[in-house]
Amino acid sequence: MDYGLRLTSPSEVPSDPRAACPDGWRDLLPEGRTVALYFGSEFCEDRLPDPAEAKAWCEAAHDRGVEATLATPLVSPEGLRSVERLLDGLAVAGLRPAVVFNDWGVLGLLRERHASLPRRAGRLMNRSLRDPRAYRDAPGGTATHDTGRHVRLRALLRTLGVGAIETDADLEGGYLGERDDGGAVRLDRTLHFPFTYAASGRGCPLKAALYPEGGGFAQAFADPCPAPCRGRPLPVQRPDTALPHWRAGNTLFYEPPREAMRSWLPRADRIVVHAMAAP
Repeated sequence: MDYGLRLTSPSEVPSDPRAACPDGWRDLLPEGRTVALYFGSEFCEDRLPDPAEAKAWCEAAHDRGVEATLATPLVSPEGLRSVERLLDGLAVAGLRPAVVFNDWGVLGLLRERHASLPRRAGRLMNRSLRDPRAYRDAPGGTATHDTGRHVRLRALLRTLGVGAIETDADLEGGYLGERDDGGAVRLDRTLHFPFTYAASGRGCPLKAALYPEGGGFAQAFADPCPAPCRGRPLPVQRPDTALPHWRAGNTLFYEPPREAMRSWLPRADRIVVHAMAAP
């Protein structure tokens, strides 16, 4: 198995990629090698790295002989310009990360201005059901993994020069398809582990909490964010599900049942281990 690592610092790369995984999940993971370092954000444009941070991640990946992989989120017009400036700056420095896109505008930017960078379709491109409350009806938690699902989307991504698709563990399965599902271009299949996002949006409770009472969300949309979500995610207790939940900035994550995660592992060519839930 190949592994990508989503760490809090480029200086914390373990020799065994499974060591980056939170306790309680490592025993599910097969042996393998680290092939990529992930950085950036798939859920919040305010958490995109600045040029110095991005350069540090790219150089750390190069020093270890692995691929630097920049994750990018859904973006506003200004967020798209931020991604453009970031990629332009890395190109000037001679750095060529793979790019995970979750926005069709970012994919268009890659095709028009940075065609040589590897393109990976991110987790938000998979619109399948993720509601953690559904696991109450199926405690075993295994998805159907119907490989006929998302055939047209995978075919479209191939025609747009996408080389890989990424997902977390949704409730339906099938998004990753087969290792070789007959397409002219093979799509590498990547599973993010062990956190699944339940909900995400522009409104961020942590950012809104920085404002006086009554002035939170409306003002928070317009102002830049000092990223109060950096550091540890906040555990969340919910009355409608016993699964562990985590608040990380504008995104709520949960840990699926172990059997749900186990059913996804054989369908992945790469596993991206997250040291913690992060946007």
